[in-house]
Amino acid sequence: MMSAVTPLAPQRAARIATQLVELIDLQKLSPGDRLPPERQLADLLEVSRPSLREALHILQAQGLVQIKHGQGTFVQEPIVAQELRASMMATTHGLNELFDARQVLEVPASKWAAEKASKEDIRLLRATLNQIETVTATSPIDYDQLQILDAKFHLTIVGIAENRFINQTLNVLQDVMKMSMETTLRLPGRSDVSKSEHTAILAAIESGDGDLASQLTLQHINGARLVALADAKEKNKS
Repeated sequence: MMSAVTPLAPQRAARIATQLVELIDLQKLSPGDRLPPERQLADLLEVSRPSLREALHILQAQGLVQIKHGQGTFVQEPIVAQELRASMMATTHGLNELFDARQVLEVPASKWAAEKASKEDIRLLRATLNQIETVTATSPIDYDQLQILDAKFHLTIVGIAENRFINQTLNVLQDVMKMSMETTLRLPGRSDVSKSEHTAILAAIESGDGDLASQLTLQHINGARLVALADAKEKNKS
């Protein structure tokens, strides 16, 4: 009797663990946020507390949560994101590496965003581009604010894509964007080119053309890459 039931336990715990990850996504919990108490979680998922604890231990082993006895269970940044962040802090990443990271994450994300974007998503993206327009039309340009808005446009697209792995690395991607945009937006004419390319990407997403959106995103990132590398080369000469 016991042998017939035992093999189902790991599957059941894994299923509950998946439900917990979906709950974390749904409630938009970030690393450091505390999950609801065990009793509340068990009632919410309609599972027993022992089964819930088993699922939480699976997530802890995967590095997705941290169980602190007497305090509760907390969302934890995935190990892959922790390692990437530690790597970024420990070494000076070359420009090519930063743009490679953006390319790997953002190009597929723009394709998925074109397939999933709602009217509200499009409205938010357009509002961000309008804010960028306002900043670039003001003299002198507030480049710190421009960088924040530029990153917001790209990160919003990544969020629309609803890819769980990419969303778990959003904080790291934000750091990558900041480092890769550090000088490019300040270069003469770059903000105008960027604005034009953003508009084209938004149009492709709004029309639901994922292939075009990803192609335009790739061109946008590589254009910024070439500008950044050329600028770095000039600085090294002087």
